[in-house]
Amino acid sequence: MTTKKFDAKLDFQNDGQLSLFFIGAGNAFQKTFFQTNLFVVKGKTHILVDCGTLCPFALEKDFNTKIADIKNLILTHPHADHIGGVEEIALCSHYISRQPVRIAIPPVFRKKLWNDSLRGGLQFSERGKMTFEDYFTAIPIRKIQKNPFEIFEADFDGINIKMFRTRHVTASPATAGKSQISYGLIFDDKVIFTGDTQYNPNQLNFLLEKYKNIEHIFHDCDVSGVAAGVHASYEQLKRFPQEIRAKMSLCHYNEDMHQVDAAEDGFCGFVQRGLYYNF
Repeated sequence: MTTKKFDAKLDFQNDGQLSLFFIGAGNAFQKTFFQTNLFVVKGKTHILVDCGTLCPFALEKDFNTKIADIKNLILTHPHADHIGGVEEIALCSHYISRQPVRIAIPPVFRKKLWNDSLRGGLQFSERGKMTFEDYFTAIPIRKIQKNPFEIFEADFDGINIKMFRTRHVTASPATAGKSQISYGLIFDDKVIFTGDTQYNPNQLNFLLEKYKNIEHIFHDCDVSGVAAGVHASYEQLKRFPQEIRAKMSLCHYNEDMHQVDAAEDGFCGFVQRGLYYNF
């Protein structure tokens, strides 16, 4: 992995390397680090991964990019720090670019996203009643694994995406199937982005065994340790073997990240906004 600093405006294309850029790296309530939303680019293809309430503001304020420029989208789950800006994307696609945003989304999530989160603000227009399809074009997605957890696969113009079901906001593993729908992502079988998940070493070990070319892991982290049942805590992540921690960067943090030394504890470090992580 190499890094490159942001310069002037987000790169919507590159020389063909897989590149991840964190628009924000904080938790749901962060204003300093913004929220953990991610921009991915490879060749002529770009994807915005999650668009929280602060994402459109952060893109324009810090990275000279308008949300209307986004043409491709993936969402990990329907909490506001991950989808709070999606209504703005949809309206920009309708009134500004006049082209539906392409989205990779499992069918059950697509239904819940529209019915439970987006429909209230998007279903009415001067044209009459609107539907999901008026704003979004769903690209083909297929289920490639059912057990021990679901994995879906899609291809976004040369970027291979795998979406694996995570445990987020659950009381126990037994209730995971009835919990907040949430997915982690694997890009090109090289990079894992956990999205939001509890500490789940069995799942991560399974993925590392199945996809042996994984180079790096971007893992959400509750540094303060107060969000039990929601996110993996820093202390829990320290339990991973050194060889895993060495390729793990931490995101979704708060100001408590200044109270720990991630490098001293064997991690690659905390994710930084404004850097391209290139693979």
